[in-house]
Amino acid sequence: MQLESAESLIEMLRSSGLYEAEPFAKLEAELRAAGSDPQELIRHLIDRGRITAYQLRRVVNGRASELFIGPYVVLDKLGEGGMGRVYRARHVRQDRQIALKVVREQILSKPTARGRYEREVQAALALKHPNIVAVSSAGSTDGQYYLEMEFVDGLDLTRIVQKFGPLQIAESCEYARQAALGLHHAHEQGFVHRDIKPSNILVSGERHRPGATEPAFVKILDMGLVRSILDDDLEVGLTRDGTVVGTPDYMAPEQAKNSRIVDRRADLYSLGATIYFMLTAKPPFPDGTALDKIIRHVDQAPPLLSSLRDDVPEELVRIVDRLMAKSPAQRFATAADLAEALEPLAKLGRKLTPKPVVPASDATPETLIAEATIDVPVKASTSSAFHFVERERPIPAPPVSRAWLVIGLTFVSAIGIGLLILVLLVAFNRR
Repeated sequence: MQLESAESLIEMLRSSGLYEAEPFAKLEAELRAAGSDPQELIRHLIDRGRITAYQLRRVVNGRASELFIGPYVVLDKLGEGGMGRVYRARHVRQDRQIALKVVREQILSKPTARGRYEREVQAALALKHPNIVAVSSAGSTDGQYYLEMEFVDGLDLTRIVQKFGPLQIAESCEYARQAALGLHHAHEQGFVHRDIKPSNILVSGERHRPGATEPAFVKILDMGLVRSILDDDLEVGLTRDGTVVGTPDYMAPEQAKNSRIVDRRADLYSLGATIYFMLTAKPPFPDGTALDKIIRHVDQAPPLLSSLRDDVPEELVRIVDRLMAKSPAQRFATAADLAEALEPLAKLGRKLTPKPVVPASDATPETLIAEATIDVPVKASTSSAFHFVERERPIPAPPVSRAWLVIGLTFVSAIGIGLLILVLLVAFNRR
């Protein structure tokens, strides 16, 4: 929707429901003093934190009602998965920021999906550990089911590797060690995650934010696929024999065959594949279809880490090989055993040098309210939070090998010499 005047923008904000009468009166006076160009007023609003870019898009497009979910007002969209969307939101009465997971309304009409959601609620509320994103409450309103979760300021491992490329040895081991501690707690409570992968492991602290003083801290996301080991009745009708649940790039062989019967060792396999990704910037079997990848996890071994990086300690190669053993019996018995094995490698010493965040100085007022993804600076919250607002940088292509460079130069030189001989022969014949 095109804004025609400053007055139309002010009226949209007035009717949005985002502001009480007294705060809006102050905002209106502020906007009228700022000028009459609606595009400049948009920039003024966002730069001063009066409204988020996501909220403004909804307001300008006549969809402000979507910002209100039960006792929460949505601030930004964080991500989207199979079960629903995750938003950064504020609890209006308690004035605190949270992450709000809203389940897709249409899928809860199915008994299996409703059972999975109810299981997710019970699992998430039961898990309390520093390395697991906490779920504090659940509810529903106007047919929408939601989970209120801890709001963690960080980036997942997929985005970190996209920004920085393959990670350092000690750094990768420390992230995996903390994830293992979180998994051990979940396993001890009787749950299996079944979808451990880089995008479900969140890192806050020094790695993702330049100038951060706190150390990197890991939290496991998305407990929506956990399964109770202690109560098989919960599984009846939810995941039939032969149904595959998980992500092909990181899936344990036994999970590919039958998701219903996997135990905690399937999570360890997936964590091993995640370590592989952190060290190489690609999953163990990056090519082919989802089915191709599943088949390779079942009957093939990935290339050795030592063949892809010459700085990987032999002990870490053995740890990853053990985690990704085809037989669950050959893997670590518990996630705690894995954490213990990784601890010495995580203490090798490292100094992170995050690249500075590129400011979105090229963003125009028009792009700020467009439906496309935008890059808008967001002030760090003092509360726990997670947001994904930084522009992703592609992993740089590997440099051309020296051998091929030599061959190319030799070829070009040979052509040059041949042309020179040809010119001399022509000149000689003319004489």
